[in-house]
Amino acid sequence: MEQQTDPTVQRRRLRVELRRARSEARLTQKQVADELGWSPSKLLRIENGQVGISQTDLRALLDHYGIADPETITTFIAMAQQGRRQQTWSQYRDVLYPEFMAYLSYESSASLLRRTEPLLVPGLLQTEEYARTVNQAFATKDLTERDVERQTDARMQRQSILDREDAPEMFFILDEAVVRRWVGATPGDARIMVRQLKHLQAVNENPRFSIQILPFRHGLHFGMQGSFTLLEFPDPEDDELLFLGTRATRESSEVIANYKDEFYQLESAAIARSALNEFLNSVIKEMN
Repeated sequence: MEQQTDPTVQRRRLRVELRRARSEARLTQKQVADELGWSPSKLLRIENGQVGISQTDLRALLDHYGIADPETITTFIAMAQQGRRQQTWSQYRDVLYPEFMAYLSYESSASLLRRTEPLLVPGLLQTEEYARTVNQAFATKDLTERDVERQTDARMQRQSILDREDAPEMFFILDEAVVRRWVGATPGDARIMVRQLKHLQAVNENPRFSIQILPFRHGLHFGMQGSFTLLEFPDPEDDELLFLGTRATRESSEVIANYKDEFYQLESAAIARSALNEFLNSVIKEMN
């Protein structure tokens, strides 16, 4: 099955390819804008992905860069058309931040995900009742009960990626605090948390997913600075992305490589995936 690609990813791919084509033609943005009779800001917005590009303008750019191969031109046009499709998460724009919607678009198109989490069960792994409880706890005063339900619905829809035939490989490293902290409808009520921990055990049975716990005894660690996610994509032309929380960074490949090395170190220090069930069973026993 072909890997699903969100419009956001296609727009990113298009702007990367357009910048590359201009660079290979040894032209500056100002030169291109002047020679095409455009304002410099127009080309800047196109290359930054701030605006879409019409097929007429795209063909003009490709012609100016000396790109005449019909197959290559067709590929560029397809990227532009797919990038103009409605974003998958646009129906939730009233209750989700734009930055988070952009993250979800990249997540749904990834082939591999690595995530650390020091405080809460990651959204991809939350049960509906756990997600609702978290959303209610973090809701601002201007959010209604309906808004909270829509946020929860969005989180559940997000998890459809887990059931796809082409689901990305996923590696999660959770601090022990994530599974020890009781998230419940009322203080002292462990029922929601127990069901959440059992859900983690069930997800971990899928060979494409790995959940590990970093024990308290390990002491301070890199992941305590905040959650981070590394995404890889099926197309080798798409660079890996680093997200701190859900905010994309524009870090160099060297910085991303450093984060990946840190992830591997946490992975080595964490309780083995095969030992997750036994560890969570002991936590559940203490909660009952």
